[in-house]
Amino acid sequence: MHISKLLLLFPAFLASISDAHPLAPYKTFEVLPSAPKGWEEVSEKAVDLSTPIKLRIHLAQQNVPEFEKALIDMSTPGHPSYGNHMSQAQIDDILRPHEDTAAAIRSWLESKGFEKDLSFKNDWIVVSTTIGKAESLLDAKYKIFRNSETGKNVVRTLSYSVPRNLHSSVTLIQPTTLFGSTSAMKSTILKVEDPSVLKTTFLSKSKLEGIDAACQSSITPDCLANLYKYKGYKPTLTNNKLGVNGFLEQYAQNDDLAKFLAKYFPSSKNVTFTCTPINDGKCTQHPSEDFTEANLDIQYTVGASNPIPNIYYSTAGRPPVVDLDPNTNEPYLEWLEYMLNLSDNQLPQTITTSYGDNEHTVPQSYAIKVCNMIGQLGARGVSVLFSSGDSGPGDDCTGKDGKKRFVPTFPATCPFVTSVGGTVGVQPEKAVSFSSGGFSNYFSRPDYQESAVSNYLSSQTDATTFKNYYNASGRAFPDISAQGSRFHVFVGGYDQLVSGTSASSPAFAAVISLVNNDRISGGKKPLGFLNPWLYTIATEKKGIVDITSGTSKGCSGSISGAGWKATTGWDPVTGLGTPDFSILKDLI
Repeated sequence: MHISKLLLLFPAFLASISDAHPLAPYKTFEVLPSAPKGWEEVSEKAVDLSTPIKLRIHLAQQNVPEFEKALIDMSTPGHPSYGNHMSQAQIDDILRPHEDTAAAIRSWLESKGFEKDLSFKNDWIVVSTTIGKAESLLDAKYKIFRNSETGKNVVRTLSYSVPRNLHSSVTLIQPTTLFGSTSAMKSTILKVEDPSVLKTTFLSKSKLEGIDAACQSSITPDCLANLYKYKGYKPTLTNNKLGVNGFLEQYAQNDDLAKFLAKYFPSSKNVTFTCTPINDGKCTQHPSEDFTEANLDIQYTVGASNPIPNIYYSTAGRPPVVDLDPNTNEPYLEWLEYMLNLSDNQLPQTITTSYGDNEHTVPQSYAIKVCNMIGQLGARGVSVLFSSGDSGPGDDCTGKDGKKRFVPTFPATCPFVTSVGGTVGVQPEKAVSFSSGGFSNYFSRPDYQESAVSNYLSSQTDATTFKNYYNASGRAFPDISAQGSRFHVFVGGYDQLVSGTSASSPAFAAVISLVNNDRISGGKKPLGFLNPWLYTIATEKKGIVDITSGTSKGCSGSISGAGWKATTGWDPVTGLGTPDFSILKDLI
């Protein structure tokens, strides 16, 4: 199956619609049978119809299959186009909506009285209006919903419509049906502990195949450098950069980084990072506050990649859990729009993100749009990594329809993301029990992983045992893995232990940044979209070390024995395995 089938979930633009009447009968465009789990309607509270709202209408793009094919070709070792990344102008020329598409949408909006309330940006039209007028425009009913975990209220609708003749011209309108997860866009940190919990029996100076035995109990930068075989590698300064994403008011702290480096990298004690605010984000410095996620990410990327420049992207905006503000959105779109507008010289070559939602809590139209934009970053030569999550096959394992199902994680299920699962221990290194993995219900399995995943499905008992709880034809994740348990991190001035695939993604991203640095310094192109490379030459040449022991756990008892076992080859807990930098840096 070609990846082009993944994103063509809306009708393709097949013919000119310039002569279509803008006031054709309305037809439902998107509908939710009920509010997602964790959200309840606040029936006793009415919506103020005069509340301002900005509707973002995404227009259907052209030539999506051609773009996807070009992305795969330039990312596949041995293909004549390998490494021939595109500029954003070239991508826009391929995907730009047909002129008749924009004209038809504009005609509809103007017929509804919005001539002076429109702004255009790439393939978006932004309509500045009120909730009352938005209800009329979209034949929708906005209501107030309360999040049971946070207690916050939000204004959303369960369905909306557009003229039926425009369905092939629109792929997404928000804010409408996007609620987000019960706990908002959560980071994937599992837990934080005090180092005093470590058993002294593990803190010996003995070595396990050149690795300090203490690494069996907790992880330091030196543990990762020895385990993944980049110890002693000295990056040269090139135009290579490493990006770290920050959301949910998480701000990387310079003071904590300084303390971390002083203890674990004394020779790099004066190294720091650049903070770039997005969408009115901040670069706040309050070292006494709890910024665990941000500190974990930046301390382990800076610690491994110095002197490669590290950029912390601080994006404002949360999922829709802000009291009665209809304009709150998942910040992925804001971040992606910013990144795609950067020049080639400004873009980082590697980006790590440690946030995610249960896939079914995100509207499919939104997930497809975000995934498409991540694919554009890949075509620009950027390797985009996301942590896979910390719930094994799922948390409570209840699907959108209320039935028992394994619950995949988004954006980790996006086919253009490299999803990173978690491991623990060094002798042997094995799957950590919380590492999320499984199969998407939104995206079909891409060709690049067809062989590896088909082999798993046809040979492993787990695939048969749990066949009623997952979509066997879906995009499988994670793709690879790295250590995820008990990382030493300085938070608020103190050394703490942090666990979760939030640690795994920056750990693997740092390795990829080192590989990119070696390639660029040798006159080669950066890797860009990683997955076709990972599933072929990186695995075939043993640059990925197979993890064959350990089991994930999840579902809170709702599905007996729920979990995936690590096994030979790809599996839904550690993916293909963990990196060996000494081999990866010398591959094509």
